[in-house]
Amino acid sequence: MKKLLLICAFLVSLQVFPWGAKGHKIVAEFALKALSANKQIVDSVQYFLGKMTFQEASVWMDEVRSDAAYDYLKPKHYVNVERDATYVKTKDDNIVNELEMVISILNAKGPRDKDKIAMALRELFHLVGDIHQPLHCGYAEDKGGNEISVGYGDSDNLHASWDTGIIKEENIGLNDCLKLSNTLTAAEQKEIQKIDVVKWMNESRELLPFVYSFDKKITTSYAAKAKPIIEKQLVRAGIRLAAVLFRTFKR
Repeated sequence: MKKLLLICAFLVSLQVFPWGAKGHKIVAEFALKALSANKQIVDSVQYFLGKMTFQEASVWMDEVRSDAAYDYLKPKHYVNVERDATYVKTKDDNIVNELEMVISILNAKGPRDKDKIAMALRELFHLVGDIHQPLHCGYAEDKGGNEISVGYGDSDNLHASWDTGIIKEENIGLNDCLKLSNTLTAAEQKEIQKIDVVKWMNESRELLPFVYSFDKKITTSYAAKAKPIIEKQLVRAGIRLAAVLFRTFKR
């Protein structure tokens, strides 16, 4: 695990991602870099993913949204908790329950069914990213910010601005996240690595007051303040994705 902590801090020269699901791909690539010192773990993950790359796995759940066969996955991208309310465990389909189930599948003892593990990994790669986006842990009343118009860049609503718009306009990239991870102490990284899905969700919800702190429109000043918050969330997601994979496949 010490090697995992150290590798997160290394700065590397990386390809430029095409625009699209950039945030998810940053998380996946961060995790891959964090695990690169342990070839056995990377090879094990790749065995179950088959020809699919880490980056491709991270966006799979979004890419199948238009396929009715996968409609059952749609409510698993998010969780709704009312303003000023505390999350209460239910049996509803939501991101918290799904992530906990996926992690339990990956950590189950005994023979591993390749198709079942491959599906669990595709969900893990994507949902670890989603749960660190504050509006995926938002309010039902505005559908996680989807019904709030903000007129920012190419993004016409608050949710889209946090999903993609600010990352694009502020040119957030993997190197930014690696630089930020380099400022974390070993103790801070160890704390981030703890696998606690409810805690991850609550951390995201703590950011909602800022997320909603704009006046009618998102300004460049707001976006500049949001940039380090998004980078911090992407770093947390990358470290945690690597931590789950490390625990799952270590020997």
